[in-house]
Amino acid sequence: MNLFNENLKRLQAHDPALAKRVSAAKKSETVQVALSKDGHPVPRIGSVSLHSTYRPKEEAVRAVSEFVAREGLQTIIYGLGFGYHVEEILKKFSGPVLVVEPSMEIFRAFLAAIDLQPFLPRTRFLIAQPTPKLCARTDPENWNIFQHVTSVRVSQGYFQKLEAGRELAGFLTTQSLRILVVNPIYGGSLPTARYCAGALENLGHHVATVECDKFADGFDSLKDITRNQQNANALSNLFMNLMGEIVAARASEFQPDLILALAQAPLTPQAIERLKVLKVPVAFWFVEDFRTLPYWKEVAGSYDFFFTFQQGEILDQLQSHGAKSPYYLPQGCFPDVHRPLELSPDERQTYGADLSFMGAAYYNRKQTFPQLLEHDFKIWGTDWDLQSPVGQKVQNENRRVSSEESVKIYNGAKIHLNLHSSTYHEGVNSEGDFVNPRTFEIAACGGFQLVDERSELNDLFRPGEEIITFNSVADLKEKISWYLAHDKERKVIAQKGRERVLAEHTLEVRMTEMLIHIFDDQLAFLKQRVAGRKEVIETFIEQAGENTRLAGYLEQFRGTPEFSLKSVTDQIAKGEGALTKTETLLLMVDQLVNEER
Repeated sequence: MNLFNENLKRLQAHDPALAKRVSAAKKSETVQVALSKDGHPVPRIGSVSLHSTYRPKEEAVRAVSEFVAREGLQTIIYGLGFGYHVEEILKKFSGPVLVVEPSMEIFRAFLAAIDLQPFLPRTRFLIAQPTPKLCARTDPENWNIFQHVTSVRVSQGYFQKLEAGRELAGFLTTQSLRILVVNPIYGGSLPTARYCAGALENLGHHVATVECDKFADGFDSLKDITRNQQNANALSNLFMNLMGEIVAARASEFQPDLILALAQAPLTPQAIERLKVLKVPVAFWFVEDFRTLPYWKEVAGSYDFFFTFQQGEILDQLQSHGAKSPYYLPQGCFPDVHRPLELSPDERQTYGADLSFMGAAYYNRKQTFPQLLEHDFKIWGTDWDLQSPVGQKVQNENRRVSSEESVKIYNGAKIHLNLHSSTYHEGVNSEGDFVNPRTFEIAACGGFQLVDERSELNDLFRPGEEIITFNSVADLKEKISWYLAHDKERKVIAQKGRERVLAEHTLEVRMTEMLIHIFDDQLAFLKQRVAGRKEVIETFIEQAGENTRLAGYLEQFRGTPEFSLKSVTDQIAKGEGALTKTETLLLMVDQLVNEER
């Protein structure tokens, strides 16, 4: 076995997702390797050698000699080269290090020339990663950075973008943006839209939501008005135009810094163009399978930013349909909702089971679940044939399950079955790619799950340690039996999965990554926009007069989005004890205003 294959095997045990990417990458002729005067391999790109061609190890010792480990900070190394400087940092300091290298070609050459063993297990290699992802999934304000000067010079654009992302991330922790979230009318992306709004608020931003779902009944009723397809299409178009006008009116009133629409939001290309009059980015997060819902082709070219939870083919197709800046952004969890619960005895009776599943009756599930009926198996979801043997396991009579109830389900069973939907596979889709939100939500609740293998799962979890996968129905049946008999192993894996998802896969992390991608070259624009925006509360304080009792009282409302008299009365209602004179007067003013109405 040659050195590259030996290193790949070591990397597989340390970072299977990266090993898979290395295996899939094509060998490049860009990086040439020569021996230094003292016999060490040195990579060369064009006319640039990434290390000394005389004594690269001595050069690394000198470069690292002045680098100081700062307590409490994460050591980040910009540039890998052939890792001579990384080895010196590992010798000098005891903690883990992250190595950021934008070139997969350099990393492949490194694996072919340098023994990986001395770098493991303390080194995590971040190879050819999008800079917004690096800034969102780690804390860039706590980076202790060592720059390998030649690597940074060779990949100057990438590291400049990374530094811009770091600066933007810092700005976003201290400043609030105004963000308008456009909900879908219905569908599986509706909860995600609500969680996105909540995550953005948790990050300190001012969020307004266009609750298009309130019009769902009206939209459904159109189907019963006429059987004439031409008339039905005309009514549907009129409805969509109305929804576009509603979103435009809300946006004009709110004056957002960003408009974010979720999959199936009722925005036509014409409505999107109207929103661009506000001269702020209009972004779209398509959290649906692009093969199942092809309407994305109609709107892809209209949005300023298009986010998708799938990679590969969809990114190429998006570009061919005129999408600007398509970006892979997987789903996530919302820990405010998805969390461990202490179920009551009655809830334990209702939701407890050896095996549970929540979801709709897709074809592959209807084919698979009859083979699992010997277990204590509870099903929750819609569209099941309640008269069938599988249907008799359905607990909710096909009604929709609320977000609150889903969390109780995830907290109730010993094993949660997570079989991604398919309309034509008998069991597991061997080419399945996207990872559904259930994967993250179950993990956040501390639940143990068995999930069918997905091509994008390895980049999100460590299968076998943080999550357990299956590749066939036979494999699934075997693992159900094994993990039902091994409580301790099941609980350890569930805990590790929860730790991973809370660290890297919350919607707060996803929204941060999205904002950095959108604004990474617009920080000056954001600073000017935020600085020029005068809060309503500031006007009230100025009018009250400096050093007055009323001005002092209103100070507590700085930063309140869409401040109004109702904001004040709501705050007074939360208080305890006797009312102050100021509070009494404000309540009297509110009473007078209500009487005038």
